[in-house]
Amino acid sequence: MTGGSNGGTSEKTPSKSRDDVVRKRDFQRAQGVDIHSFMVKQEPEDTPEITQTPSPEPEDIAVGEITSLFSSGKEERHNPGSVQSDGTVLQEPEMDSVTDLAVHGEKRLGFGLLVAMVLTWSAIGAIVGTVLPEIPSGLGLLAMGLFGLYLGERWIPNPNMRLLGVTWVIISMKLFYGLAIDAWHWGWFDGLSFGANEMFGTTLIGIVSLNIFLAQRHNEDAIAAQATLILLLVGSATGAYYGEIGVAVMIGLGTLLMHGLAIYRQSGNLASLGIASSYLWVGIHALSNDWAFFGLEIVPFEDGLLLFLLMTCVTATNAIIAAKFVRAENWFSKAFEAMGLGKPALWSVSVSLGMIGALLAITAHRLETGYALAQLMLLISAFSGSYLVVRGIDVRKLAPYIIFPAPFLLIGLSLYTSGALGITLPWNLDGYSLYAVFTAMFTVVALLRNQTAVSDHVLWLGGLAIVLLLTLLIPSGDSNNGSRILLITQGVVWIGLSGLAVYRSSPSIAGTAVLGPWVWLLLFATDADARLISADFIPISINEFDLFLWMSLLVVQQIWVNLRHGEVGLNLAARLVGLSEVGARLRDSGLAKLWNLSFLFSVVVTWAIVRPNALPMYGVVIILGSLLIGHSLMVYFERHLGKPQTLMSFWGIFALLLSWTYGQSSFWALSLVISSAILLKSSDRRRAGGATESELERFETLPGQLLTMMMGFLTAFFIMIALDPLTTVPLTGTEHMLDKEMNLLVLMLIGLVALVLYLLRAATLEKLLPPAVTAVALIISMALAGRSIAVEVVVLASIIAFVGSGAYLAVQGEFRSGIRALTKKENRIQRLKDKQERIQTFLESSGMEDSEVLQLGGTQEGEETTSTPTSNLRLIDTELLTLVEKQRKRQRRSGSSGDMDLYVGDIHHQPTIVLLFLSTTILATSYLSFVSGNTLLALSFSVMISILFVGLSRIRANQIGLRLPDIMGIEAPIALGMLGLVLVHVAGRASNSVVELGDATHLLVFFGGLVMLGGIGLLGRNDLGLRIPNALEGVIYLAAIDRVLCVVIGGEVPIPFDIDPFITTLSTLSWTAPLIIIEALLLTAVFGFDWVESKRIQHDMSDHRGAGGRSAWLLFIALLSFGPATFAVIIQSARRGVWWTQPAVVLAAWLMLPMAYLASSAWLSDIISLPSVGFIASCLGFLSILFAAWVVQQRQGLWLPAALWAMHILLIGSAFGYSNLLFAVLFILLCSTASWVSGVLTLRKAWRVVGALDLVLSWIIAGIVIVQGASVEILLAILIASAALLGLVTYLTQTHEGEMANE
Repeated sequence: MTGGSNGGTSEKTPSKSRDDVVRKRDFQRAQGVDIHSFMVKQEPEDTPEITQTPSPEPEDIAVGEITSLFSSGKEERHNPGSVQSDGTVLQEPEMDSVTDLAVHGEKRLGFGLLVAMVLTWSAIGAIVGTVLPEIPSGLGLLAMGLFGLYLGERWIPNPNMRLLGVTWVIISMKLFYGLAIDAWHWGWFDGLSFGANEMFGTTLIGIVSLNIFLAQRHNEDAIAAQATLILLLVGSATGAYYGEIGVAVMIGLGTLLMHGLAIYRQSGNLASLGIASSYLWVGIHALSNDWAFFGLEIVPFEDGLLLFLLMTCVTATNAIIAAKFVRAENWFSKAFEAMGLGKPALWSVSVSLGMIGALLAITAHRLETGYALAQLMLLISAFSGSYLVVRGIDVRKLAPYIIFPAPFLLIGLSLYTSGALGITLPWNLDGYSLYAVFTAMFTVVALLRNQTAVSDHVLWLGGLAIVLLLTLLIPSGDSNNGSRILLITQGVVWIGLSGLAVYRSSPSIAGTAVLGPWVWLLLFATDADARLISADFIPISINEFDLFLWMSLLVVQQIWVNLRHGEVGLNLAARLVGLSEVGARLRDSGLAKLWNLSFLFSVVVTWAIVRPNALPMYGVVIILGSLLIGHSLMVYFERHLGKPQTLMSFWGIFALLLSWTYGQSSFWALSLVISSAILLKSSDRRRAGGATESELERFETLPGQLLTMMMGFLTAFFIMIALDPLTTVPLTGTEHMLDKEMNLLVLMLIGLVALVLYLLRAATLEKLLPPAVTAVALIISMALAGRSIAVEVVVLASIIAFVGSGAYLAVQGEFRSGIRALTKKENRIQRLKDKQERIQTFLESSGMEDSEVLQLGGTQEGEETTSTPTSNLRLIDTELLTLVEKQRKRQRRSGSSGDMDLYVGDIHHQPTIVLLFLSTTILATSYLSFVSGNTLLALSFSVMISILFVGLSRIRANQIGLRLPDIMGIEAPIALGMLGLVLVHVAGRASNSVVELGDATHLLVFFGGLVMLGGIGLLGRNDLGLRIPNALEGVIYLAAIDRVLCVVIGGEVPIPFDIDPFITTLSTLSWTAPLIIIEALLLTAVFGFDWVESKRIQHDMSDHRGAGGRSAWLLFIALLSFGPATFAVIIQSARRGVWWTQPAVVLAAWLMLPMAYLASSAWLSDIISLPSVGFIASCLGFLSILFAAWVVQQRQGLWLPAALWAMHILLIGSAFGYSNLLFAVLFILLCSTASWVSGVLTLRKAWRVVGALDLVLSWIIAGIVIVQGASVEILLAILIASAALLGLVTYLTQTHEGEMANE
């Protein structure tokens, strides 16, 4: 571009002298960059290619913005909030469900209040109209209606109150309609010469006219929609007097009225509602079998031609209206948008909802194939033309195929059906079949000539609709002919969709084509008695061999589509309200990818289908085996990404279920081992081929996980054989497969192969213990299976495998664990030292020897620097920062291990073999306790063995200078020993031997054993301030868990909160003394825990437990105590909760007061007379209300949730303790009022929601009270109280709407 052109065009021509000056200056000005001025020549840079993003496909205005159920990875990059490769975000993220609830939740709650008010006011009107005498009832309904119209006239002009006013107008019109019905019922119209029924109809028409007038006056579609829906109801009512012709005429008039109002008001709401409701009304009358709803008789259409002509008129009208209002806003589209399903256009949402009613009409004549096909082709022809017009096809191009033939076909059909032509069609065809054929021909030609205008959404939706209609129209009760034709026709549809998915690269079509047939099988091919869609409604019977071939074809089709579109994901995260976070997590985890979903669907559906005479045994094995191996091969060839162990675990679970019921476990094991071998080979291949650091870490751990899972499932197969289930059901072909002994021998060989696969990789596995445990379990279960069915070869092979693999694993175990820990420790120390030397060398070479170097952990407390740094340079090591964070977390439960704690404090000695032997001892002792019932001996032996193994592990850890790993602040062997005591005690109490409740000695021994093991963990430790609370919590928590488990299994132990230690009929030594000693130990624990905390407070140390820890401590103490310790821990917890400002702790202590009272009353009630627990809880609940009022007044918002939750729990819990449920209704209404008022006054949205839920709960309980036979006065009082509450809350909400909107 030249300099003269830069200025653009001017209205005045510049002078010649000015042009000369400009040209001279422009000539003298430097142009660009003179590359000759540089000493170094530069290579010309390549001009980067500008990649143009292909323009998106034009929006299908007929379908609208429908969220696709499936999306590809490329499409996900263009979703709102998606981060691009350069870190940019093209579109801001949409609201997630939490944000959406926070922003719009108040409005939705307001809508809910309005609906509740409508229902409540309607219920009051119903009571007034049915209970009171005629004159007071009529006057009452009239007064209520006029009152609602007055409120509407007053509030609708105010924008803030418009919605409330419209609601009152709708309520009033409902009351007027009810008044008219009551007047007719009372006989007020009987004396009129015009006729009672005619007068009743005229009155309803008059009220409808008033309804339309009010809609126009207030310019509100909701009021107009009420009028048109009432008119359709009137049309149904006319059938009782004028027959089906009257019904048809009134439905037609109602449809025209609604569409006329839609055109007059230019309202998409009325247009969409008219399309949906007209079809629904036609379908209900077509399907009716003289139904009656609330006295309204639904007259069926007996004349097929009349129904068909009515469908024709309604369809033509609806197709035109849908095309005319395609871009209009409507309620249905907004509802879908609010649910996060996109924003479909009026055409798609109206037609879809209308098809529900249309399908009812088709279903009513499904046995008349010609008639049903004619109805179907009528709908397809009309809406195909409407769709193509909306997509931009000129109507003149469609007229020769859609518009012009329709009248002639209808006239010919009418003449032939009436018999006026007097001709007979060949092949037993009727007029409707001929109409369907010609209409189909014209429609197909129109679609083929304009196929490029059809979008992917229409293709997959149309495919689903065709499959549904084929299912409805093809009689398939015969398992040989009809069902085979149905499968063949469906195969054409699904294979065609698969081809289109690959050809058009469409994720939505791919997902539909792969998952659709399996969903169909789940609906129609499962057991007839448990089928989701009743076999009486749609009888389908499929031959088992045909079904096997069909499902095998589906497996092949699934893999074919997954090779191209496996990365397609189920799009649950597209702002589906309430599931956005769940969908996002599923998407990020990869579980919602098409290859995973298709695999899961296939396994579940196959399991649901399998039963005798449904699938042969070889078919089940081939289908599921080929499915697993096929997906494993996809993983091997890198066409299936994700976590294969998830799919294998899912497949293995269902294989176990099928093996338990139908046997042949060796075939399932064979597929499992082959798949595992392929996946192991794939892992080796990917690891050798190079990968990122995160992928390499995953590939390092994957073999161990796969081997553990594989041997675990094989163990389960052997255990099932050992159990020898009697529930095995033979399938077709089972007699030609393996018998019981041969199945075990084959399974043994497969198990040995799996064991060899593990041993070959044992030395390279990251974690040795999990696969080692499963390997031992595999060998033991193999021996048990061989012993169970007397196959000695299997037992001998198990012994040899145990000796060989055991020796190998023992050599690899403890030595490898110690060496690994030492190596890791030394390497880290050496690496940190090398890093510090390199930093020092750098500083010396830079002349900054005296610079201050910040090396975390390098300077111990108390050390001081003696020189003043000459530079402020600070070097921070990021690795040390990570170690500092680990140390900070570690110090919550344990102290320092020495000077090098920062560097190596997170490195522990892993006593793998010790833990394994200790676990084996615990299991053996538990078995002994269960079989013999000698719990005392078993507990004593477990304590001694645990002490022995703990000592050995400590000695080994001290030798190598490392600590043992901790579990919740308790060393792992000690924690395992304490858990073992719980298992031994529970096994003994569940024993078949005689156990007595009156002997509590076992509890003292058990509790003493826990105390001993916990105390051993404190010996030789210098961090008792942290270890003592850990030990106390370990003892108390495990004792409480043991008590709960024993109560659940019926182990004859004292029931929590109902312990009486002073029962005179029981022995003092075996009952009273143990319980008192345990109570004394509990008191010691309570005061010891508080003493430790007081010392921490004296030293200005931070809180070491938090609200959750203190609440759990309080609860578990209460479960074990019979009163004194509970009151002590309540006082201590409440005091610490106030000190640390933890309302949750104070709430827990407050709620535990009734339980402490209950526990004490179990033995104090024999001494003094005490009030009931329910009365105490109610009093505490009322005190909670007073405390909540004080909190609101003093603006102490932190304590408000605790006060309100205490009120809810105490009042609602105690309410059900009274004999009359009316207390529950009153208490819950009181909770609702307190919560709602507190939420409004403190601007707490959550408590307003809780108040609404309380109100709903009170209504549910009120309904139960009514069902039980409450009087009408009580019902009316409840309704009036609810209405008053709703009115008050609605008024407060509307009044404070501005403040609440700005929360």
